[in-house]
Amino acid sequence: MTYNQQPPPRYVMLSEYGGGSGGESLNLRPPPHRRNLPRYYSHGRSKGGACCCGCLCWCCCFLLLFILAVVGTAAYFFFIMKPKIPSYSVSALSISSFEFRASDFTLHAKLTAHIRAENPNDMIGISYGSGSHVVVSYKNSTLCSGHLPSFYQGHRNTTVMQVVMEGRHTVDSGFQDALKENREAGQVPLDVYVRVPVSLRLDEVDLREITVNVHCALVVDSLSPNTKVNIKSAQYKVNVEF
Repeated sequence: MTYNQQPPPRYVMLSEYGGGSGGESLNLRPPPHRRNLPRYYSHGRSKGGACCCGCLCWCCCFLLLFILAVVGTAAYFFFIMKPKIPSYSVSALSISSFEFRASDFTLHAKLTAHIRAENPNDMIGISYGSGSHVVVSYKNSTLCSGHLPSFYQGHRNTTVMQVVMEGRHTVDSGFQDALKENREAGQVPLDVYVRVPVSLRLDEVDLREITVNVHCALVVDSLSPNTKVNIKSAQYKVNVEF
């Protein structure tokens, strides 16, 4: 083994132009630019995300159960209860007062209408509430008005209500001539409008209140007081507001 070799220098002196101490040139150019590769870090699933997913799942389940309950209740109501719209008609009409004053074109009328209400349902009762309104008009001119009584109508029941209506109203100049012509022809058209709030009752439970609107287009032979009034024709329209 030879021990005459010089040990490597501990450091090298660089000249002003980049040369070494021995005069040799050193290639000390910087390394080429390196691309920083993206680094991905794995994180465990946060507890907050799991909690949100659980709450969302419970909300979806609750909503599904609620929809099924509503659909089941509606199916039971319509297929088991078989609800039917009640029918209404004017069975009789009497005139107590019908006076026209030409000096100020005012009309005082007092009529009594016998309104027949029929409940065809087997398992549903009808509760008639307060706030009803009945109006009798002749060619868009109001003659008199009144109210229906508040009462409960049971299953498969027919009730005849005696409604007294009275009013004093101003009419136009052609009212008297048109009414006279209809009286002479024995064809007096009258419109009866009924608006009443009702509640359907299942056993002892009252459901949501609805409003029933009835339009009766009548043709009578006379409007003379204290005489029998014959109803020659009648047409009915029923509308329900939920």
